Amino acid sequence: MNDSLQVSLESPQHGFMSLRLSSSTERFVAVVAHEPYNSLTALIDVLSTALGGDCDASVRWNGEPEEYDFILAAHGDSILLTIIRYPDHRRLVETSSIVFSFRGSKLDVCRPFWKELRDLQSRTTQDEFDRQWRREFPEQQLQRLTKQIEGQYTAPA
Repeated sequence: MNDSLQVSLESPQHGFMSLRLSSSTERFVAVVAHEPYNSLTALIDVLSTALGGDCDASVRWNGEPEEYDFILAAHGDSILLTIIRYPDHRRLVETSSIVFSFRGSKLDVCRPFWKELRDLQSRTTQDEFDRQWRREFPEQQLQRLTKQIEGQYTAPA
């Protein structure tokens, strides 16, 4: 079965953003905060690292009070994306649960994030994004990821 990953990032408002991931069998929805983690920048960096080679990396997101780890395990041409939910900032393993997972090729995982990040970037002006998210949009990181995606995938978007 050919499963696909769908990613949605809502435009930020007052330091919060809605984040949705889905596949044919699973769905994940959370409202995440701009702090204390610089999660959007970290996400792009991890995607870029995963495209560049093997890695086991994670991105922390704050959902107030929940916290989430997006774990990307990239080996060969595939990535396993796992999202772990913690009920609060203590991040106790015994209270954590896996709330989403998806395995696909590097492009099957990274490209939906990249497309949504580019769409998010185009929806608002830089100043408005920065004001609403309360952090700068990670322009340079997205440019690097764009070069990597375009270098590996040349079919029309």
